[in-house]
Amino acid sequence: MKPVQTFIVTAKLPQKIAKLKELAYNYWWCWNYNAKELFIRVNNKLWDEVNHNPVLLINKLTQEELEDLASQKDFVAFLDSVYDSFRKYLESEGWFDSLGIDKVGTIAYLSPEYGINESFPNYSGGLGILSGDHLKTASDLGIPLVGIGLLYQQGYFRQKLTQSGWQNELYIPNDFYSMPLLVQRDKNGDPLIVELDFPEGKVYAQVWRMEIGKVHLFLLDTNIDKNTNLAYRDITDQLYGGTRETRIQQEIILGIGGIRALKVIGIEPEVIHLNEGHAAFALLERIRLLMKKFNIDFRSAKQIVIGSSVFTTHTPVPAGNEVFDQELVKKYFSNYVKELGISMEELLSLGQINPYNTTEGFSMTVLGLRLSAYRNGVSRLHGKVARRMWHELWKDIPEEEVPISHITNGVHTLTWVAREFAELYDRYMTPRWRIEPDNQELWDKIEMISSDELWREKQRRRVRLVLFARNYLKQRQKGFLSPEQLNKINDYLNPDALTIGFARRFAPYKRATLLFRDMERLKSILTNPERPVQIIMAGKAHPQDNLGKEMIQTIIHKVRQYGLERYVVFLEDYDMVIARLMIKGCDVWLNTPIRPLEASGTSGMKAALNATVNLSVLDGWWDEAFNGSNGFAIGHGEEYSNWEEQEIIESNSLYDILEQEIVPLFYDRSKVSRIPEKWVEFMRNSIKSVAGQFSCSRMVKDYTIRFYIPALQNYYKLTQDGAKVSKELKDWKDFIRAEWNGVQILDVSFKDEGEFYVGKPVKVSAKIKLGKLRPEDVVVHVFYGSLDPHGEMYNTSYEVLYLTSVEGEVYCYEGSYFCSGTGQQGFTIRVMPSHPLLVNPQDLFCLWANSVK
Repeated sequence: MKPVQTFIVTAKLPQKIAKLKELAYNYWWCWNYNAKELFIRVNNKLWDEVNHNPVLLINKLTQEELEDLASQKDFVAFLDSVYDSFRKYLESEGWFDSLGIDKVGTIAYLSPEYGINESFPNYSGGLGILSGDHLKTASDLGIPLVGIGLLYQQGYFRQKLTQSGWQNELYIPNDFYSMPLLVQRDKNGDPLIVELDFPEGKVYAQVWRMEIGKVHLFLLDTNIDKNTNLAYRDITDQLYGGTRETRIQQEIILGIGGIRALKVIGIEPEVIHLNEGHAAFALLERIRLLMKKFNIDFRSAKQIVIGSSVFTTHTPVPAGNEVFDQELVKKYFSNYVKELGISMEELLSLGQINPYNTTEGFSMTVLGLRLSAYRNGVSRLHGKVARRMWHELWKDIPEEEVPISHITNGVHTLTWVAREFAELYDRYMTPRWRIEPDNQELWDKIEMISSDELWREKQRRRVRLVLFARNYLKQRQKGFLSPEQLNKINDYLNPDALTIGFARRFAPYKRATLLFRDMERLKSILTNPERPVQIIMAGKAHPQDNLGKEMIQTIIHKVRQYGLERYVVFLEDYDMVIARLMIKGCDVWLNTPIRPLEASGTSGMKAALNATVNLSVLDGWWDEAFNGSNGFAIGHGEEYSNWEEQEIIESNSLYDILEQEIVPLFYDRSKVSRIPEKWVEFMRNSIKSVAGQFSCSRMVKDYTIRFYIPALQNYYKLTQDGAKVSKELKDWKDFIRAEWNGVQILDVSFKDEGEFYVGKPVKVSAKIKLGKLRPEDVVVHVFYGSLDPHGEMYNTSYEVLYLTSVEGEVYCYEGSYFCSGTGQQGFTIRVMPSHPLLVNPQDLFCLWANSVK
C-alpha cells in the first residue's frame, strides 16, 4: 500500500545539544577521535547497532534520552569543545592557500564509488576507499575540490556465506534520509533535479549533498517519482550491478549528469579529474557546455578540455577498463552527437585505439586518455605497465615516452591509524604529524620510540582483533558454522600468536589461494605449539566472478579438510570496520598478486601505519616501497609466461619466508624483555619508510603541483578573449597536420674526435627541411642510449638541438650530449611539434631520422 502523502521526520534536539546534528551531517567526525568519542558517549551499544551512522543514532533516540543528554553538563561541555574544533577546522587556511595562486577555480573529482565510512555503503573496494581518502585529504589541505558520484539505492552487495563456503549476495536498500546526506535544493527550495535524454524518453536524477570536512560531494540518484519509466528508476540501484546497458546508463548519468548537476548548482569547474574511465563521458559534456558558453566549435572546445583535464587509470586488468559495443553507444548518443556538431563516427573514434574501425568497441579508458593532457597510473610500476598497455595510441614514440606518468597512491593517515599508535606518535613526533602526515622528518623520529612501547601497542591491537573475530563469527556467521564449532569459538585464534592478515577482493589475479597450495606444509607452520601462526581472511568476489567465489570456497574446504578452523578464519561481508581492525591488529599483511596486475594497492600502506609488516609480491606500491628492512618480498620482481610454474615458485618462496625468516624473527624473544627486538625493528622501519611517503597528503600535493595547477593555468589561458586562444590552438594543430609531410630530416652528422669515454660530449648536427612550418613550430632532439643485441636503443634520453643557421629552405641545428654509458652507444634525431600550450608533443607527431650518416 503506497501513501498518498510523504514527509521526512527527524529528531528535534534540545538547544544545548543542537550542535550535535551539524556534526552528524559532516563526515569530519570519522577522522577525528574526539568527535567519534562524542557519538560513542551518546549510546555505545546503539552506536554499533547503527553501524556508526551518527544521523541514525540521533534519530533512534527518544525525546527523553535527548533531554537527558542535554542535562549532562560534562557531555555538553565535551560537545562544545568538539564543535569548536570543528569550526576552527572549517575556517582554517590549508596548505593550498600557502601556494599564493592568483586564479584558483574549482577542481571537480568524479568517481563511480566513494568509501568515506562504513555507515555510507557506497563503495566496493580500493577504488572507492581511495576516492574517499582523496576527498578527506583535499579537505585537510584546503584544495578547492568538489566530488561527484552516484548514490546507489542498494549500494554494493552484502556477502553471506553458505555452510559450504559459497558466496551469496544480499542487496539491502539504503535509507538515504537516515544517512548524513542532504537533498540539494535549487533557488526555489525544491529538490535539484537534472535531466538527460535517453532512447525511451527523459531520465531524471535527483542531487544529494554530503559534507566531508570542507569538501562537498554531490551524488545523483534516479530512484525518484519523476522517472515514470520504472526501469530508469533502477539505474542507480546497485554499484557495478545490472547489464551492460545498465553500466552505460550509469556512466552517462555519472559523467554527463554530474557535470550538468554542477552547472545547475552554480559550479563550472575549471579542471576535472576522472578517477578511472567510468566517468569519461564528463569530458564530452564539458566540451558541449564550453561550445555554448564561448560560441565555439567542438574541436576548439576540445582544446580547453584536453588542457584542463586529469585522467587516472587504475588497473591493467581488462575487466577494469570499460568497453562498450558500438551499437550501444549509437543507441544512447545518436542525438547527443548533433549537439556536439560531430558525426557518430567521430565520436566513436575518440574511444578507439584504431579510429574509424567498424568492429572495435568504444573504450572509456581510451576516451579518457584522448581527451586529457594529464594522465597517470597509480604507482611507479603501474605507470610503466600503463605506458606499455596503451603504447599503440602513440606508435611513433618509444614506450618509455608514452605520455602517461605516475602518481603513487596514498592513504588518509588519520582515518587509518589506530588511536593507540596515534597517541604514541603524539608523544614522540608532536601532534604536527596529524597536519603534516607527509613530513618525513617527523616520521624519522620513530627511532625514538622504544621497542617495549611499540610491541605493547601491537599486542593490544592483536587482542582486540582476536576478540572481535570470535564475536563476529559467533554473532554474524552462525549459519556458516556448525553447532560444534560455535561451542568451541573461544578456542579459535590465539591473542599471542603471529597473525597474518589477507583481506582484499577475491579476483583470480590476486591469488588468495597461493598460501593454501601445499596444505601439509602450511599446517606444519600453523600448528607448531612452540611458534603458532594464524590467518584471518576477508574479502568479496564480484557477483559474476565464479572463479573468485570458487577461491573462497576452496580455501574454506581445505581449512576444514585439514582441521585448521582454529587457525584460519574467514570473516564474511568485508567492510571498513573489518579492514580497520585487521590492518591495526595483524602482525603481517599478505599480498600475493600476479605481477604486474596489481596497479597499486593501499591496504598494505594502512597496515604499515600501524606497525604491521608487509609480506608481498613486488607489485604495485610495494615494488617501490620495499627496501629489505621494512618487510618481506616474495620473489625479486620476476614476471612469468607460465602461470603454473609461477605458482610453484612463488608459493614455495612464500613458505620459505614464513619458515625461515618471519616466524623465527617473531618468536626470537629477548631473555630480559621478552620482546622480539629484531621483529620490532621491522615494525619500526615499516612505519618510518611508509607512513610519510605513502600518505594521501603527499599524493594530493603531487596531483596539485603536477596536474591541478598547470591545468588551471591552461584553462585560463585557453579561455582568454572569449576562448580565442583555444581556436588559435586548434588552427595551429590543423596547420601542423596539413603540413607535417613537408618536414624532412636531410642529414645527420657528429664530430668523431677520437676515443669516446663516459662524460665526453658528443657534438651532433642535423639539416632539416620544414616545408611551410616555422622553426618555432618544432623542437629538434638528439635521442641517444645504449644498444641491445638487436641494435635497439635502451636507457635512452634526449637533449634539445638549437637552430644555428638557415641555408635557403634548410635549417641547421646543432647541440651535444654527454656519453653516460659504456659499450655500444647510438643516437638518432627526431622532430616534434612545439607550442607553448601543447602539454604533450607526443599527442601529435614525431618524425625520426632514418639512419645516421
